[in-house]
Amino acid sequence: MSENKTSKYFKYAIGEIILVVIGILIALQINNWNEKRKENRQEIAILKSLQNDIKSDLRDLDFSIEFKKTMVKEYSNCLAILTDKKEGTKEEFLKDFRTILQVGGVTLNATTFNNLQNNGELKLIKNKTLADSIVGYYNTDYKGWETSLRDYTRHNFAPYLLEFDYTPTIEMKFIDPQLQPFVENFTESLGDYKKEEQPLEVYKSNYMIINMLRFKIRNVLGLLAAYNRQYKYANLIHESIEKQIN
Repeated sequence: MSENKTSKYFKYAIGEIILVVIGILIALQINNWNEKRKENRQEIAILKSLQNDIKSDLRDLDFSIEFKKTMVKEYSNCLAILTDKKEGTKEEFLKDFRTILQVGGVTLNATTFNNLQNNGELKLIKNKTLADSIVGYYNTDYKGWETSLRDYTRHNFAPYLLEFDYTPTIEMKFIDPQLQPFVENFTESLGDYKKEEQPLEVYKSNYMIINMLRFKIRNVLGLLAAYNRQYKYANLIHESIEKQIN
């Protein structure tokens, strides 16, 4: 009798242990499942935020590409006038010459990416190919062209033009909308100043002006190629994120 009771108690204890172990395993499984759901939600939120930043980049790049195309066309017109391949007045020349001191560039919207790097959360993007592409996108080197254009303009072109002739008047559409009310209140005529303007013929025989335009065209064409590559890269990542989310 005693042996039977001991055997029953032993079986009962084993059964209790098994039930406890099963309960623990189920709890761990539920906890893991909840953690995965949480990570999936985090990943989707991160990817959507990155996608919004890239949409902003696409808009900026699109604007800059079109603007730079216009610059190349206008500077080519300037050279055509200076070399007498095309008839034109000084006013027509200056209309296309007006952006010669323009040095604006594109700054990628890296807010989400920088936060992910700082917080070590890039690992939440499970698709490693996509994660590597995102890192590559924010580390592409198109800034070299912008730096060359900006430095040469500021240190060479601008000082020379300020001494050579009156700087071209910038059209209102090229001025920051927040500054336009102040600019509108400033009216001037070059005839108000004692020093006379340089005639177009002087521009035609000036090596610095001609080389300035040649340099600008080459540099802007290089920058255009870099912007187009960045635009395609942005589109590719945007589409990859869309596939990952859906």
